[in-house]
Amino acid sequence: MLLLRSIKQKLQTSGFDLCHPIHTAWYNQMIQNEGLVEKGALQLLPEPSPSIVQSDEEPSYNAVLIGNTKVVWPSFIDWLAVKVKEKKRQQDIVCVGSAATHHHHETAVEDVIHSNPFDTYCEESLSRSLQELCCGEDESKKITSYELFWSNGKRQKFFTNSTEQHEHDTDVSINNQYHCFDNKQSSFLVSMQRIASASGQYWHDEENTKLCVHPVFGTWMAFRALVIFETEHSYLNDTSNRSSSGGRSNTVSLPSPCPCPLSEEEMKEAKKIFDYALEMNTLSGQSSNNIGSYGTQTNKTWDELCTFLHNQVCKGSDWDEVPESMKPWIELRNAISVGRSDWKYDEAQLLYHYTKDPNILRRELERIQCRNIEQNE
Repeated sequence: MLLLRSIKQKLQTSGFDLCHPIHTAWYNQMIQNEGLVEKGALQLLPEPSPSIVQSDEEPSYNAVLIGNTKVVWPSFIDWLAVKVKEKKRQQDIVCVGSAATHHHHETAVEDVIHSNPFDTYCEESLSRSLQELCCGEDESKKITSYELFWSNGKRQKFFTNSTEQHEHDTDVSINNQYHCFDNKQSSFLVSMQRIASASGQYWHDEENTKLCVHPVFGTWMAFRALVIFETEHSYLNDTSNRSSSGGRSNTVSLPSPCPCPLSEEEMKEAKKIFDYALEMNTLSGQSSNNIGSYGTQTNKTWDELCTFLHNQVCKGSDWDEVPESMKPWIELRNAISVGRSDWKYDEAQLLYHYTKDPNILRRELERIQCRNIEQNE
């Protein structure tokens, strides 16, 4: 079994300060009730037996939702600086001459900041932390495998026992004590906002603004992955559920929903901004920043639209450079007063989240370099 406290402590070292326990049956029940499974919009998740405990009580959860607040940004920038340094060192090995060295150092920076580094940081950091948690020498954990459902639709399964056999048509990567089976054949989209809502920790405005709001952090957080844990006893009573999601757990009840933390006035204002944001993104063919338009995406689910918007790269190192079609989405998040004064992202993190502008990272690296110089003086 895994202690929730141990999972949280391990993840916090990399800046992932949100870790909410959940039973996947809660999510499955929710999306079935909404008719999303029947429509083919979302798929059921596996429902292994509970393996996560809060303290000394009986296990009640089989998965955790992992996310972050603004806390992750300094950890990411420090990691980014290390990656650039490593890249420069590699360039030095094959480069001769000061002029050439300077050129290759500039190339190293460009290579790193243009390679979607934040997603890489999330995957590397979370994968490493989970491996250390589940593949340690503590035999009491008894975790035989864990499955990662990333917010971008990627799905990976790790077996802590190297002799374990896999049942999926996947690529295999072996690293000491565990196997990784990376399903690259198809995407498995999980609605992270519904997972958050099912946990009872977040209020989800599915009807009006699609916002997910925490009573403390407000809208200033992001979800990165759902991790489902399995033990050797996970499917003793339902072997069909090992590779599919057909089983039902009649003993797990959905927790009480999080009450709405917004005032009626805030709700109305947020709805206006949301409608305007949609309108700005349905002016087909009129975006000069290659943001795309919801007018050509109307046959997709909201989760797919979020993924579409998340993957766009545009100018935005300053507010004036942010495309007009992107600004309303930022304003929508900022319209919610809950958590805004204490947990709002700083400008660099906020603008990069929406634009992926590499210039933002370049400035952050320059800031880190200046800080290090000052500390060494």
